[in-house]
Amino acid sequence: MELHVDFWEQKLFQLEKRRIKMRIAICDDDVKLTRELKTVIYRYANEHRYDFVIEEFYSGESLLKSDLVFDIILLDFKMNNLNGLDTAKQLRTRSTTNVIIFITSYTHFVFDAFKVNAFRFLVKPITEKKIRETFDDYFSMFGNDYPILLKSDRDTLCIDTKEIVFLEADNKHCIIHLANQKSIRCAKTMATVSKLIPRNHFYKINRAFIINFNYIARYNSDEILFTNGEHVHISRNYLTAFKVAYKNYSELKRKG
Repeated sequence: MELHVDFWEQKLFQLEKRRIKMRIAICDDDVKLTRELKTVIYRYANEHRYDFVIEEFYSGESLLKSDLVFDIILLDFKMNNLNGLDTAKQLRTRSTTNVIIFITSYTHFVFDAFKVNAFRFLVKPITEKKIRETFDDYFSMFGNDYPILLKSDRDTLCIDTKEIVFLEADNKHCIIHLANQKSIRCAKTMATVSKLIPRNHFYKINRAFIINFNYIARYNSDEILFTNGEHVHISRNYLTAFKVAYKNYSELKRKG
C-alpha cells in the first residue's frame, strides 16, 4: 500500500480525545492495511477539522456482531469465511442509510455490489490520494451539517447547522443567528453550543462570536459581512489566525 504512516502520528491519534460526530468502520483481514487506512483517514479528519471515530474489524462476522451504528463502512471484498459482499447484504437488512465503500483487488463483482448500493470501490493497492478523493466526494454529495436539538424558553428546537450564520455569546445564554435573519436565544452558553456544531466551517473570531465560513460575503480588518446582510466585529487578536483558517477552508472546499 502506497501510504506513508508515521509512528508518532499513530500515537497522536490514539491519545487525542474526539467527540463523536461520525463513526467509521474498517473491515479487512489485513491488519497492517486496516491500521494504515485508519491513520490516513484520521489525518484527513484533522486537516478538515472533522470529528471521526474509527473502529477496526478483521472479519465480516465480527463487524456483524457489533451493535454500533456506522455512518461509513470500508469493507474488504475478499475475506476468509464470510466475504464482503455477503457481509454487506446482511448489513443492508439492518440499515439502508450507511455508506459502504468496498476495498478490493477484483472488479468482476461490481454489478453484484449494486444490489447493496455501494458508494465507491477502492482498488488495491490503495493510495492516500484515492482515499482523500473518496471522502471529498462523500462530503461534496452529503455535506457535513446535521440537525441539533436546543432548548429555547420552554421549547426544544431542532435546528440544522447549515442554517446557522453565527453564534453570539449572551452571558450564560447563546443567541443563534440564522440565514433567514431570525435569531434564537438558547438556554446554553456559546461554549456549550460550539461543541455541538461541525468544527471545520465554524470558527471563533472573538470572545463573543463564532461564525460560519459558508456565509461570509466579505471581510476587512474590522468586521465580517454575511450573505444575509448581518455583520460582526472581528478582534485584532484573532484576525491573522482567522485569515489563515478561512483561506485553508476555502482551498479545501475548492479541491472538493
